[in-house]
Amino acid sequence: MSSRSWSVKELLSSFLLHRKEFDLTDIGFFRRLFKHRAFQWAVITPNLLVFVIVVWAGFVGTPVGNMNFAVVFVWIVWWFALMTVLVPLFSRLWCLICPLPAFGDWLQRRGFIRRAANFKWFGWNKPWPSPIKNLWPVNFIFLFIATFIVLLTTRPVVTGILLLSLFVLGTLLALPFAKRAFCRYVCPVGGFLGLYSMFAAIEIRPKDRTLCEHHVAKECVRGSDTSFGCPWLIYPGGLEKNNYCGLCMECVKACPYDNLAVRIRRFGKDLLVKSGRALDEVYKAHIMLALAVIYIAITQGPWGWLRDWGNVFYKPTYDFALSGLQGFALHATLVWSGALIIAPGIFYLFCSASRALVKSAASIKKIFIDFSYSLIPIGLAGWVGFSTPIIFINWSYVVNVLSDPFGWGWDLLGTKYIPWKPIFPEIVPYIQILAVAIGLIYSIKYGIELSRQIFEDEGEALKAFIPIAIFLMLVSILFIWLFVG
Repeated sequence: MSSRSWSVKELLSSFLLHRKEFDLTDIGFFRRLFKHRAFQWAVITPNLLVFVIVVWAGFVGTPVGNMNFAVVFVWIVWWFALMTVLVPLFSRLWCLICPLPAFGDWLQRRGFIRRAANFKWFGWNKPWPSPIKNLWPVNFIFLFIATFIVLLTTRPVVTGILLLSLFVLGTLLALPFAKRAFCRYVCPVGGFLGLYSMFAAIEIRPKDRTLCEHHVAKECVRGSDTSFGCPWLIYPGGLEKNNYCGLCMECVKACPYDNLAVRIRRFGKDLLVKSGRALDEVYKAHIMLALAVIYIAITQGPWGWLRDWGNVFYKPTYDFALSGLQGFALHATLVWSGALIIAPGIFYLFCSASRALVKSAASIKKIFIDFSYSLIPIGLAGWVGFSTPIIFINWSYVVNVLSDPFGWGWDLLGTKYIPWKPIFPEIVPYIQILAVAIGLIYSIKYGIELSRQIFEDEGEALKAFIPIAIFLMLVSILFIWLFVG
């Protein structure tokens, strides 16, 4: 295949203006990179070393959160990069470099890079149990972890325990179950990455679906001399959405016809794909939306008592204050009820109003599920707004711990004693408002398209969308109020 030269204008047009899509594999450098057998190993290994430092710092470093590498690099650097850059622009790129399933992969493959000539999978290679072959385990695991947000972001040892537990679980589950069952059905990070990757600007798709249908060998699934096949338990030749594609490039390596494209595409393209819509997936959208509101209120709002509630070890210092266990019980109730009952319940009422306006024959369940995909852009915007001040306000802690990752008094890079000073704090509210405005525009844009899918008549579709539009605007107003007061 010949390489194509793309001008800067064409790249910007595709990435930002969505005037056309283009395939990165048309560029020789990217095609060779994606097909190289050592590519994934080369990006995971350095990340694995950072992961070891993070976990080690969590257990043996200073207990002061803003002086410990574990807290600073996970909840400031990684979280900011994930929610503001990696997810919106690059889909599940984090899954490509994530260290959590690395040992499990290497155990199953009996090696690090190449596939042996007489290759045989290590482990029992069993399918994941059918009753939990959905996102409900991920949703509940994520909510459980989310309940401890205050401890995770202030106590390094809690972060260390969490990351080490996920790493061990990812490795152990690779022994009885086939491929990346952990990533697909257990990983709490993978759940919201899959959700928001539907909005992202990059995808892997077959170039010619007919060719995939008629090709019997299916190396993209079964593997070949140059690939282990897709570890995500999906058929790359039938990909329509980003949800479960971890961008590992195994399918690109495997295809004998170079029929897999790595495309830059318009934002939100997957939101209109009808296949695969389900209650477990849209509940993730409601969980993330509710948690964005709750986290902003807890960590960035003026209500100190909310932060106190989230700390199970809190000791009251004034009369009538709740003890740690009492406050934490209320905090947990707020997190779980807000995510599973209040947020989806309110949206359900707006969906009911939508159905009543046009007296549609469509079931309320279908309307609820389909319209829930309009929440993805505004939910992601809320998280971008939440994440922005994290780095602008706390950047000095990052350079501090680079010199002294364990809080032991080192000054390796001469940055240990750079004083805390927010960078451009005056522009943070404007960035947050802009993020919410962009999210609202995309939510309304795709919400109208979703309404047209649900209701055949154009007039009815626009009329039925009115309650949903009101809900989206109310959410946007709530976000902006929380951000700027």
